[in-house]
Amino acid sequence: MPSGSLPGSRRAWHHGGVRVRRSGCVGLALGALLLTGGCAASPAPAPSVTAGATPMPSAGVAPAGPEVPAEPEVPAEPEVLMEIVQLRGDVASGHIELRVTNGSDASLRVVRATYASSRWSAPMVREDEAVIPPGQRRNLRLQLPEPTCDRRAPIEHLATLELTDGTVLEQQPADPLDQLERLGQEICDLRLFEEAVAQLTWLEPSIPADGSGPAVLRLHVVPAQQPGEQRGWIGALTATVLLTPVDASGTRVEDLPLDLTIERGDAATVLEMPLEPGRCDPHAIAEDKQGTIFRLLAMMGGEPVELVLPSPDAQREALLDWAVARCAAEP
Repeated sequence: MPSGSLPGSRRAWHHGGVRVRRSGCVGLALGALLLTGGCAASPAPAPSVTAGATPMPSAGVAPAGPEVPAEPEVPAEPEVLMEIVQLRGDVASGHIELRVTNGSDASLRVVRATYASSRWSAPMVREDEAVIPPGQRRNLRLQLPEPTCDRRAPIEHLATLELTDGTVLEQQPADPLDQLERLGQEICDLRLFEEAVAQLTWLEPSIPADGSGPAVLRLHVVPAQQPGEQRGWIGALTATVLLTPVDASGTRVEDLPLDLTIERGDAATVLEMPLEPGRCDPHAIAEDKQGTIFRLLAMMGGEPVELVLPSPDAQREALLDWAVARCAAEP
């Protein structure tokens, strides 16, 4: 079934406009009129015209003029707008939002929401009921599956809402934050680095619970052992919105140099990266969304790449608790 074409009671939606399938009442009425044959009066015979005389138009009939072209149909604005966004709080947990704006004059009762995309390995489905009043907007959260990591073809995607009355709305969702092409790319970059260069795994960090010293992250780097020429390099750890690396002298730095060259067959190594709080305002720690997602500046195949490493849940919680204690201990 082509996208945007829905049978039965489904409405066909298009980004930037809407096309609604309507009932065939006009066609049925016309068919009935043709089948009844003589229901309409027979036309009167045309009046005779004397040779050489100019024919006169019949009374009440306007002379035929040039045919006026029909006005082109202007697509209506969609009553329901669907968009895909990823908010700050969605990044670490691996979610996106199907944002639905109800521009109609009736509430939408959604029982099932689906988003399918060629960028992701499986459709994303939400089956919790959601009510969207007229003129309101609501985000429907969806869990991301594994990305396909295939960027050769343009993205193909479709969002679907199933309502309690059986109506199904389909639309190619908009991309208001210009995120669709980037979503999943960080996962694919890390996956390729680990396949071609080295596996990266968080080890148990050294985090003083009483805040008496810096927290130290520990990253296990295991180079690929298969023969090959692929080389890699991990250059630096960058600061996050909440945590800042410190050098050997204890000075806070935006980028902590690591300078690790990786060749196939090398022995495993552990990178230790000390941290201090980059800010101590309580609401920043309490409401943190991305402060424990770490980024490594690296090279792979001679090209720069940014490797994104979210903290496991236990490490994230320990870092946030430590930040509170460390800030309280600092003069």
